[in-house]
Amino acid sequence: MVHFYESTLIDTVDGFQCKSYANEHPEGYIIVKPKYIPKEAIKGEGLNYRFLFEKCLVRFNLFAKKEKLINYLEQFKKKFPDYIYESPIHKNWFFVVPRDKIKEIHDGRKGLQELLKVPKKDLDEYLILVIELVELLMESGVDSKNLGITHSTLLGNYTPRKSDIDIIIYGKENGWKILDFLKNAEHEKLRWKTDEEWAEYYKEHKTSESSHFTEKEYVKHMSRKRYEGTFGGSVFTLFTVEEPEERWFKWGEEKYEPVGLATIKGEVTNHYNSHVRPGFYEITNAKLIDGDHKKPKINEKLPIKGVVTYSIPFIQQALKGETIKACGLVELVTPKKGDRYYRVVVGYFDAYISDRREKEFIKAEVK
Repeated sequence: MVHFYESTLIDTVDGFQCKSYANEHPEGYIIVKPKYIPKEAIKGEGLNYRFLFEKCLVRFNLFAKKEKLINYLEQFKKKFPDYIYESPIHKNWFFVVPRDKIKEIHDGRKGLQELLKVPKKDLDEYLILVIELVELLMESGVDSKNLGITHSTLLGNYTPRKSDIDIIIYGKENGWKILDFLKNAEHEKLRWKTDEEWAEYYKEHKTSESSHFTEKEYVKHMSRKRYEGTFGGSVFTLFTVEEPEERWFKWGEEKYEPVGLATIKGEVTNHYNSHVRPGFYEITNAKLIDGDHKKPKINEKLPIKGVVTYSIPFIQQALKGETIKACGLVELVTPKKGDRYYRVVVGYFDAYISDRREKEFIKAEVK
């Protein structure tokens, strides 16, 4: 097993820019999502293009129309098989960067410390906002050395008043400290969507994720989260990543046997790991319930102990004590030590090109 911080940008020898997609990885590889791929490498019909780093690049988007995404992935797998990892312990595949394909790793933590060295009088309006946001987050008690910048903020290819400000929080305890602080923080430039604005967003941006929620349910879930807001008119997003000693699982300590798509309902007993990727909700008294699919056969003597999400829209989705409902891929888990159990996984890469794309979700019964 190998630890590598999630949300870290990686340049490859083949001209890709990728973003790490987990904190735990198989030996010799980094699980990633390809962000930008040279246009001449693969035809990107149905996806958007960007001019970055002196090149015309295809912006990879998992939420593109399914038929376009399937075509793109077929090209990708055929031309760049080294960037696909068939995991023997998952019986599923991941996008990866092999270690020998890494050209450069962009260190978000180091990048922020370098930015902090620049006098404010020499910064443009966007970077001044970044510094001011960091200063606000530090009021939570988290030191700047446990924060980082990523995406266009780090690489300097941002557009003021348009580009998001993307901040990495290193350490799960630091993550919760900041997220809890932001529940009551006040700053003239800090703003969260109102319930009315979330309702309007729900109406205008119907997605496969939100389609499983009523307007009221969607507003309740989104309005209590604090990982995305606006600061000085710019959208900001916070990504919490795990330190090596605090990983909630380690690669290779379990094997997973896919069983089939299922909808489950249970009680959340621990949500501490729900703000990282993959996120995890520990549950109890979970049972299969009816959904718009055929129930898979499981051994009812074994418990369903957790819900895992690789999908950002479903992080921080439920709290301890709440009833959770989730639809995803049921896996039979066989640990190296201990008894077997089941878990439900939402957001594997293959879900975006399968029937699970329209069916997967996580939601809590919030009052």
